[in-house]
Amino acid sequence: MKYYFAPMEGITLYPLRNIHKEMFGEGVDKYFTPFVTAAKTYHFKKREQRDILPEFSRAFADYRTEVVPQIMGNHAETIIWAAKKMNELGYKEVNINLGCPVATVVNRHKGAGLLEDPDRLDQMLYEIFDAREKENLPFDISLKTRLGMSDEAEATRLMEIYAKYPISELIIHARIREDYYKGAVRLDAFNKAVDTYKAAGGAAPICYNGDIGSINMTSKQAEFANQDADRLNGQHDGAGLDLAMMPASIANDSFNLMIGRGLLTNPALVRELRGGEKLSAQELSIYLDRLYEGYEEYIPEDRNVIFKMLEHWAFIHVHFKDCDKYLKAIRKSRSKGEYKAAVRDIFSSCEFI
Repeated sequence: MKYYFAPMEGITLYPLRNIHKEMFGEGVDKYFTPFVTAAKTYHFKKREQRDILPEFSRAFADYRTEVVPQIMGNHAETIIWAAKKMNELGYKEVNINLGCPVATVVNRHKGAGLLEDPDRLDQMLYEIFDAREKENLPFDISLKTRLGMSDEAEATRLMEIYAKYPISELIIHARIREDYYKGAVRLDAFNKAVDTYKAAGGAAPICYNGDIGSINMTSKQAEFANQDADRLNGQHDGAGLDLAMMPASIANDSFNLMIGRGLLTNPALVRELRGGEKLSAQELSIYLDRLYEGYEEYIPEDRNVIFKMLEHWAFIHVHFKDCDKYLKAIRKSRSKGEYKAAVRDIFSSCEFI
């Protein structure tokens, strides 16, 4: 089984990737970047381009295979252009985003919006892989998808389409677009989709994605993570799925696992899942300090750095018992000094669980 750190827009940027790799990266096989947009202008946004430049992957022995750029687009020619640019930077794999549920993306027929028109999606994939073959382009193409737009029954047609193409890996988030990131993952539908893909001749490795939490996360921790993540960033609920409770076909070596929110909640999660030591308060403290320093180099102004750190505290605070008033002080901090003092207080005053 391989473990991947999922792409999360605005969060899994190179400061996080480098620091996590250095502290907790042993056992994490790949880190996926937030998407870069394959625009009709044939230019990347500056912030997107900066994030994927090789010089900012200093923690990786071989960024070419350990970091995977994700591409967002809805036209074969622009996606191929973007993939070529990634390959020119040295990357050996690109991942096409077919799962982002955000309305501004879906309304432009990108991300999960492509699932709404399977025929158009099929034609786009045909043109992408046809161009790669004709031009003998030396990179792998993986897909990250959902089970459908509004009904999990849509997965049948989608899997039959994916099975037609030589993708390097099929990553399936076990929800439909209308679920966004909420509610229970659709484990039965995921298993049916995999069966359909294989029956149609699909040969790519399968990666499961969706709510992989801790093997020992309590229901109360998951509840807190859900509440505060919704309040602070409005996009992601907490990662509360207990791996030990997942169907055997998912929780064993049958599939690779992509984890996003679970690793934000517990940066040592992969180490624990591989049988290693649990996360300690001391290393979490160091991790948070290093993240702040990393974001300082990336983001101007203390308050903006604090906003970025609050995205992490939306998940991480579940490790502290009876921490409400201390967490409130972190949220109210307006300067680096106030933030650091509030963080010291929560570590010194609350039980680490």
